Amino acid sequence: MTTTETQELALTPTQIEGPYYKVCSPHRSSLLEPGISGTPLEITGQVLNEKGKPIPGAALDFWQSDDKGNYDMVGDFLRGHVFSDDNGHYSIETIMPACYEPRQARHIHVKVQGVSRPYTTQLYFSDDEDRVKDNFYQKELEVQVSDQPGGRKRGTFNFVIRQVTEQENVTPESLAARVK
Repeated sequence: MTTTETQELALTPTQIEGPYYKVCSPHRSSLLEPGISGTPLEITGQVLNEKGKPIPGAALDFWQSDDKGNYDMVGDFLRGHVFSDDNGHYSIETIMPACYEPRQARHIHVKVQGVSRPYTTQLYFSDDEDRVKDNFYQKELEVQVSDQPGGRKRGTFNFVIRQVTEQENVTPESLAARVK
């Protein structure tokens, strides 16, 4: 989508954090580790501001269930964060999560923050037929998934976040750090 001076991109919808978020996830671009099972999945995309400009150095914190629907609340299994590069691009390697009660859709939780407040949301998958039955599912949060060689999957999702504004109580340095 292209934008004009007056047209802005729609912001990525926010969603509930859920009960399984933990602070201090490890910095790593692959959540795959020994003993992990499930279908490998790579998600790539960009972090953009509402004007469509890439946001470098944005933090993206991911957490999810395993392929049986379980979350690790003791360690950092299937948890990690990455930073967007100079062009706002990010990449994370993980597995397809399972669905668990009471949810109807497979999903991955994400917190995204640039020079902004944190945006918490969830990503859903185009190949999950039950996603539309989930109370939290939104089409705008759907990752278009494609099958890859070797049974792997790949998807793309761009996050659009609003940066700090003059109306907020922020420092001059914060305002100067925004991507315009």
